[in-house]
Amino acid sequence: MEMGPDFALLKDAYAIIDGIPETAISLDKLRSAKGDSLEHGTVCSPVGWLAQHPDFMRFGLSLNEDGSELLLHGKPTMEDSPAYIMARIFGLSPVDANQLFGDRDTYTLGDDSGLSDKRLWQRELRDYLKAHGQLDPEFEERLETRGPFADPANPSELRTL
Repeated sequence: MEMGPDFALLKDAYAIIDGIPETAISLDKLRSAKGDSLEHGTVCSPVGWLAQHPDFMRFGLSLNEDGSELLLHGKPTMEDSPAYIMARIFGLSPVDANQLFGDRDTYTLGDDSGLSDKRLWQRELRDYLKAHGQLDPEFEERLETRGPFADPANPSELRTL
């Protein structure tokens, strides 16, 4: 008997990532920067953030010390890409997991979208849920009220040219 995707868990992942600031999410690496704490200066991909969240740590996800590798039950999975590991966690096909948890260039809108990395990932997951009839009205309403683009830059952080 084949099990399908765990849509409730995918929605939980969406909600977790939704609560993380735009500037703390980058699709480049599992963990691009390690700050003083998770709340101050840490930048991760959605997979990297999920690997550090208690709800997903209970499935055996974590990162190695330098944040460059996804661990499953504390062990390196060199032969398994992060997308493959996420396929196992979420019950996704490898193709779907790569689409949702792969590199930025696997996303439908890609680099030309104008979306932040956070919004790009959320858009991809939302489209996946919608394609599978999994956007209930309450979840859809919450998604529809969110702006699709990155929060405006803080003027004090901009350099003059």
